[in-house]
Amino acid sequence: MPTNPSSKKTEISMLNIMLCLFVVFIHVSSAPVSQLNKASFQYMAVMIPWRLSAFVVQGFIFLSGLKFFIKGTDNFNYTVFLKKRIKTIIIPYLIWVMVYYVYFCAIGYFPFSIKDYIIYVINGSIVSPFYFIVIIVQFYILMPLWIKLFKTFESKILVIISFILMIMAKKYLPLFIGNSFLYYDRIFTTYLFYWILGCAAGLNYNSFRALASKIIFFSAAAFAIAALSDAYFSLKSFAYMQYVPFLENLHVLYCITAILFSFGFFAVLSDKGFKFGSILKNIDSSSFYIYLSHCFVMNIIDHITARLGIYSIGEAYLLRFISVYVITITLCVCYIKLKKRILSRR
Repeated sequence: MPTNPSSKKTEISMLNIMLCLFVVFIHVSSAPVSQLNKASFQYMAVMIPWRLSAFVVQGFIFLSGLKFFIKGTDNFNYTVFLKKRIKTIIIPYLIWVMVYYVYFCAIGYFPFSIKDYIIYVINGSIVSPFYFIVIIVQFYILMPLWIKLFKTFESKILVIISFILMIMAKKYLPLFIGNSFLYYDRIFTTYLFYWILGCAAGLNYNSFRALASKIIFFSAAAFAIAALSDAYFSLKSFAYMQYVPFLENLHVLYCITAILFSFGFFAVLSDKGFKFGSILKNIDSSSFYIYLSHCFVMNIIDHITARLGIYSIGEAYLLRFISVYVITITLCVCYIKLKKRILSRR
């Protein structure tokens, strides 16, 4: 049975905050990962946490399914559902794609074209994190299908089948469509298992949460093994250019263990009475805007760094790291607070 949707779950909020902060870390760390000497200790020190943070899209997809299904589906209205997603997801996305596009046009990356803007909206390629929006909208459009599936079949069966279909799609879809297609990473089948797992977790939240807490030591051990394996073979592949044929499937297993361990860890933490303060609450409530805007702040910081003549990879990274976190979080939290204040007055 679904739990009371009005009660805010600490473990859900904490997982959302962690994933949000990891997204920022991935993108602020992209420059040193691409620029550092791959034989250096500095490269390894940045690349490994960068690689191990790369379960955020999978985690957000899991959370999206969980957050919807935890409320129950008996009173589902597709029209109302889509209108709400257009207001809260699509419109902010359209605005921020335009913000990035106008900025890139202003600094001479490319000439302004409405056609190009529409293409960027559709494929989510204007900046790295936007492909998530393209993926999640596909899951939202198909919401009646997911509800029908969970009303027809057991959650366990759907979770198992979705995993098989996802692995098969990753392997065989390029053979059918062709390697010239560049956007396999934003087709919903590539993330099907994480969505179905989230839906199943939300629909059976109490039992899922209890199980995640009960097996926390097992999930911690599985996570540690998967993390070490993924880091080791990723280093072989990225730094030493050795072909690792199973690396993609290994990373899938890592992502699954990372999601389950993180959720279980925060559930246990919540059971022990952990209460997060106002700073974390503010990050949680503004996380979507942090997701949308942090690359904009990062591009401006990079532009300023270049104009200041800071060419040291370490110095530029430190400036980028601190500035992007502080500026993005501060501005997004202030925006959410101002928005709430204006709405409350209305």
